Amino acid sequence: MTNLKNSMVFFIAVFVNLVAAAQIIITPRLPAAGLLQQQQLWNLLLVNTSNYSGAMQLQMIMTDMVTGQKIIAATSRSFTPGKGATLIKETDVAPVQYNYFSTTPISGNGSANLLAAGRYMICYTVISYDDKPLQSFAEACEPVEIAPLSPPQLISPPDTTWIETAYPGFAWLPPAPAAMVPQLRYELFLTEMKKGQNAYEAIQKNTPVYMQQYITAPYLLYPSAAPSLEPGKQYAWQVIAKNGEVYAQQTEAWSFGIKNDSPVAIKDTSAYPKLAKGYDAHSYICRGDIKFEYNNEAGDSIVSIAIYEWQNGQQKKVENSHLHMKPGQNFIEMELTVTGKLRHAQVYLLEIINNRKETWNFKFLYLKEE
Repeated sequence: MTNLKNSMVFFIAVFVNLVAAAQIIITPRLPAAGLLQQQQLWNLLLVNTSNYSGAMQLQMIMTDMVTGQKIIAATSRSFTPGKGATLIKETDVAPVQYNYFSTTPISGNGSANLLAAGRYMICYTVISYDDKPLQSFAEACEPVEIAPLSPPQLISPPDTTWIETAYPGFAWLPPAPAAMVPQLRYELFLTEMKKGQNAYEAIQKNTPVYMQQYITAPYLLYPSAAPSLEPGKQYAWQVIAKNGEVYAQQTEAWSFGIKNDSPVAIKDTSAYPKLAKGYDAHSYICRGDIKFEYNNEAGDSIVSIAIYEWQNGQQKKVENSHLHMKPGQNFIEMELTVTGKLRHAQVYLLEIINNRKETWNFKFLYLKEE
């Protein structure tokens, strides 16, 4: 009989604790995707209908959903929530004690403190503060996907164009803000397009003819040791950005074709990319001196030329000068001091304005010669 009474007391105690736990509910208020700042981890709705009136603490654990690695563990200061629903933010539970288990979970500084890109599970526990042993009142977990605002963007070869060389140079813009991807690496996929396919279908369904991983710079020169791309065929390509081994974001899928061999002797237009009229500039890789082809339809003897640093669609002028021209085609090689002002692996816009006030330009990724 004594054992039966003890068992009943035990089960009643467990039942009371479970009811008390059910009377405190945690609801995380986190963005499902996009940017996430460290202080936003403490945006919670706490509903307290229990009779517990002592101090509490919040514990938080952030885990990488891909690797299973614990990223951050944190404990708030003690606080006493009121009855009913309470919106909580970091200032309500600060100071917070953080423990970091990853080398780069946070990027930026000051008020930014952006969490690195990735897929995470964030779990919270409400525990008693004064009781010994500590009691756990409530738990809740929330998955989040953190991604840069702007994905990487392809720039060269331009989409749906036909190029001269079977060994092209590939270039793209990094994701932004780059600080969200502190261990930025790229993977490039190149595949042949079959009849009736678009670039996306080719990337998804066809076996790659070339794939490169662990690329650290936003460009890749197709290696001469790789299979030569065939004239007359079209190819699709895509770049995936990763934060270490974790997926961050990917580019669109673009396509290009290799021109058929021509018996006509022509100048190497891959070394002298053509300027385009208007602002729909094509993009190229430029190594060393700046080279380009300009068709002087206006017959000007001199034109204005400017070079802008191109960053996320913003322009910053780095050079402004004039060039002498002859009527018709001009193959220009700029052996100017401007090349000393250009930064390695930076995208620029070269612009010419003729006497008709027409704008001719092209974008290029500048690579210093080794």
